[in-house]
This record gives sequence, structure tokens and C-alpha cells, in this order.
Amino acid sequence: AVTSVSVNPDTLMRGDTGTVTVEIKNTGETGVAISRAELYPNGISVLNDKTYNSVGTIGPGNTMSFTFTVRADAADGIYYPTFYLDIRNGGSVRYSVPVTVESTEIQVNVVDAPETFPVDGKDTITLSVGNPREGSVNGITITPSGEGVRNTRTAVFLGALASDEEKNASFEITASRSTELTFDVSYRNGINEHHTILTVPIEIGERAVAPDMVVNNIEIARGGSAITLTGDVTNAGLKDAYSVKVTVDDPATPTDPYPVYVVGGLEPDDFSSFEVTCNAEGASSIPLVVEYRDQDGRTFTETVTVSLNSASQASQAGAGSTMPSGMTGGPQGGRGGMGMSFGGGFSQIPAMEILLVVIGGVAVVVGWRKGYFGKIRDRFRK
Repeated sequence: AVTSVSVNPDTLMRGDTGTVTVEIKNTGETGVAISRAELYPNGISVLNDKTYNSVGTIGPGNTMSFTFTVRADAADGIYYPTFYLDIRNGGSVRYSVPVTVESTEIQVNVVDAPETFPVDGKDTITLSVGNPREGSVNGITITPSGEGVRNTRTAVFLGALASDEEKNASFEITASRSTELTFDVSYRNGINEHHTILTVPIEIGERAVAPDMVVNNIEIARGGSAITLTGDVTNAGLKDAYSVKVTVDDPATPTDPYPVYVVGGLEPDDFSSFEVTCNAEGASSIPLVVEYRDQDGRTFTETVTVSLNSASQASQAGAGSTMPSGMTGGPQGGRGGMGMSFGGGFSQIPAMEILLVVIGGVAVVVGWRKGYFGKIRDRFRK
């Protein structure tokens, strides 16, 4: 009697080579002499049809297996080659073995990929590999290639995929020009190797997701040839900016205490204040330079031209006294402040500071005469 039948692989693709194994058992109490065993093709090719032309005797209770090599030369469908066992003393055993031929390939799709790639910038492409076949496949390997394209991984090994199973694989791609990236997905169905090819176009272009530095709220303070620039720098892009620095360029010369202001990292929509000091004798405008790096370490610069015509002129009236921003000699207020000045030759006298000192002195004299300071002293003594 035939006790078991197996086909490897479970489902053949057209042109595949596989095996059919049939196991028999002598369920009687005496030995049985077998002349030959054969597998009749019936739609598929049998490559070793003469292997079992002479078999021998199988003892009582013993088993014996026969393995035939077959090739799926036919179209997709189910075929029934017949196993034939010739008994020497008369009689035979016949058994039909179902063999399925299905040429459906595995499916490879792009899950995530940017529409454009920055020149020599690193970006990620993610693929999905699915197995729509009835049987499993194994040894799945994805190999990318393309002119003008570099990959951090020369290949990705996914291993086996059961029927209706899916796995993802990601590749970091660096492209120097517009080109095509080819993914060769190789896999095995039994001992048979197959390939599925996927081509992805690579377009070089600017992308809005990169870091983008925007400078706002610039304020200028001058003291002779010394200039102080303050403001905010914001990352208006969709990716992090790293090593953000703010400085000035010719005709300005960076000076202490803040020749270069280091902001550090800025996440998307994040901002930071900065302060830069410099000299720019005779210049009517100076370039404010913002330097930063992206996640791949590439350096970028953005320049904003700052006009000095509206800068406030600071004057020295004693140690460290500075006029509020926006005071240039006329009776106008600065940013949120009050402007006061004398005309003619007294335009440089700090009237506000003198007025505050006078008011403070009068308050001290009145408090002393009224005895307020003595009462405060006695209270602390108690």
C-alpha cells in the first residue's frame, strides 16, 4: 500500500525542477518481490524514469520510498502523474500524485520614496516584498544597482516568505544625478532560482523638507565703528538643522565678544536668539551669514543683507551710558521707549539720566528731613 506522498517544492513554477517521493509499506506477513517502480508523466516530465527498473523484495511490515525528479514543462494547472509498482509474482499498485504548476511571482512594491533627491544627499527608499503564491519561497535577497547611485547596503537578505506573507526592506540612497535605480529581488522555489526586477526613477531636485534658516527681528546698535546685531533665527524646514552659527562677512569684520554666535541644533519650527558684534567702518550694509549642517553633515549657508542706514547711533556720556535705539537727535521715541534731547549744541546731553538723578537726590533729602531713615534704622535694631 502507498502510505505517503510528498512533492517538493509544494507548488512548481513553469520550468521548475522538483521531486515526487512515494512511500510504500508491506502490510502483509510475507515478503513481496517488486520488479520495478515507475512514475508515468501525464503532463509533466520525469527525468529519472529508469532509476527503479529493478527493486527487490520488501519484507513484512517494512517500508520503502521512491523519489522521482520531475520538471514542470506544462502550463499552469494541476497534473496527475501515476506511480506504478510492478509486483513480480503478479499484480501491481497504481497511485495518482497531484502536482500543481503555478507561475505567479512574488510582488515587489515601493512603500516609501521621495519624489526628488538632493544632489549627493542621503535619502531612504523602502520596499515591500510579498508572496502571493500558494507555497513558500526562500532565500530572498534584494540587490540595488544603478549608475550615479551609492548604497549604504549592497544587499538585503529577507530569508523565507510563507504564503501571503510580506516583509519590508529599506535602503539609504545617495544619488549624484538623475538616473534609474534597479532592485534585483532573487529567491528560490525549492532548488530553482527566480528573479523579480523593480526599477525606480531617481530625480534630482530641491526639496522643501530640508532645513531652511529664516532670520527675523534684526536690531542694530552702533557705538562708533562698533556694531551689535541681534535677532532670531528660525528653522522653517521639515528636517533638523545642526551646528547652526551666525556671523558676518565682508565688508564687516567680526569682533569680540561675539564674533560668531553658536546656536547649535534647531528642530523644525524651532528658533533661537543671536547676538553678533563686528566693525564695519564706512559700510552702508553688511551681510549676515547663517551657516548650518543637515543630517548627512553637508554644510549650507544663507545670507541676509542688513542695511545700516537705520541703525541707531550710541554716544558716550559717562561710563557705559547708551541712548535708546531709535534716538538720533530728534524728539522721537525708540522701540517701546521715550525719546528726549536738546537741540543745537546740547543735542548730546543725556537729559533723561540727569533728570532721574535729580529726582533721586530730592527724594533722599526729603526722607532724611522727615526722619524716615531713623525710623527704619530703629526698627532693624529691635
